[in-house]
Order: sequence, then C-alpha cells, then structure tokens
Amino acid sequence: MKLRLVLGATAAAAVVAVGITPASAYQDQTADSGACVQGVACFYETTSFSGRSVHYASPSKSCTVLPFVPGSLFNWSTKDIYLYRTANCTGPANLEPANNFHSYPSTKFLSFRAG
Repeated sequence: MKLRLVLGATAAAAVVAVGITPASAYQDQTADSGACVQGVACFYETTSFSGRSVHYASPSKSCTVLPFVPGSLFNWSTKDIYLYRTANCTGPANLEPANNFHSYPSTKFLSFRAG
C-alpha cells in the first residue's frame, strides 16, 4: 500500500515537472475574467459566444490544437486565423479575418494557426 502511495506521488510530481497541463487550464487566458478584449482571439464553446472559452493574446503561426470544438470565434487579434478540421492543421482551411467574428453551427474545427 505504501508503495502505491509513493508511486502515485512520484507520478504526480513528474507530470508537474514536465509541464503537462490539462485542456481546462487553458480556458480564459486573459486577465479580465473571460471578457474578449481588443488584440485577443477568443474561441467559445457555443454558437452564441458563450460557454467554455479559450483566449489567445498572440495567436501563433504554428499549429495550435484547440482544447474543445468551438462553436464561435471572436477574432479581435491583429492576425488572420486559419481554422482546420484536423488536429494537425492539414487539409483545407477556413479563414477568419482579423477583427472579425463568426459562428460555426455545422463545422467542427480542431486546430488553428495565425496567418
């Protein structure tokens, strides 16, 4: 029994040391309790810009896997956002221009990159 506790504690410490972060930790990345502000790309769980959200203050040009399938995006960033139906930013891309917003009632995006 003691061995299980030691192994469990060791595994937990290893996860923290490696820096693995659950997807839920990426929600509401802005400092103002989830409000979408100028300069930020904000993904929302629902098509009505509500529910879980994740905010990217500086969207990367490298592929970013989304922590959930978004129903809408408010792209207040200064960069165009390319949305992909795959988790590795391959295949056809949908463009969401900078300073624009859109909902996605029938399309499931899994990743994105800034243009």
